[in-house]
Amino acid sequence: MMKTQTVRLTLWLLVFCLISVAGYADEGNLFARLDRGIFNAIYDEPPQLKPLGTIMEVGTELGNGKLMMGVSLLLMAYGNDEHREMGRLMTSTFISTGAIVWGMKEIIGRKRPLDDVVGNPAFPSGHTAYAFAGAALLGAQYPKLRIPLYIGAGLVGLSRIYLGRHYASDVIAGAAVGTITGTLVSRYRATLLQWRF
Repeated sequence: MMKTQTVRLTLWLLVFCLISVAGYADEGNLFARLDRGIFNAIYDEPPQLKPLGTIMEVGTELGNGKLMMGVSLLLMAYGNDEHREMGRLMTSTFISTGAIVWGMKEIIGRKRPLDDVVGNPAFPSGHTAYAFAGAALLGAQYPKLRIPLYIGAGLVGLSRIYLGRHYASDVIAGAAVGTITGTLVSRYRATLLQWRF
């Protein structure tokens, strides 16, 4: 029951973010103004405040897709049976999250807040998506760690705004995508673990 409510809530958040992104063509759009206002309130123009800037720079790396895949591959290669299973589930989670994020970035093509042109599209935040995907999957496996995992994922999302890489709607959409993929992999873990890779 709780997982179904989580998926529904994250889908609604994703719809809100898509409305916000669509509103960027209209400068007077309430969602676009709200998104920019949140960004301006959180973003810290360089030089970042010490030690907060350092914490944010380190915290943002917790959502690095390459780091997450490296951890899951290490678990599969060197862990015991339980760790290998978790590594396989994490790999499934991060591959599916990455595919969804990449597809949305290519389709939507939103520029980052401080960029003049679309280089590496912003919507949704990949770092945030990976962090929330890991939190959803690991939180389902280890319920006592759920709150710290989501706090860490939230820190990753906040850091992406603080460092000027994303708007709040990018982060919320990333959190929604990650939560959905992590929850779905957790829900269908028995089926996924039957696959050998």
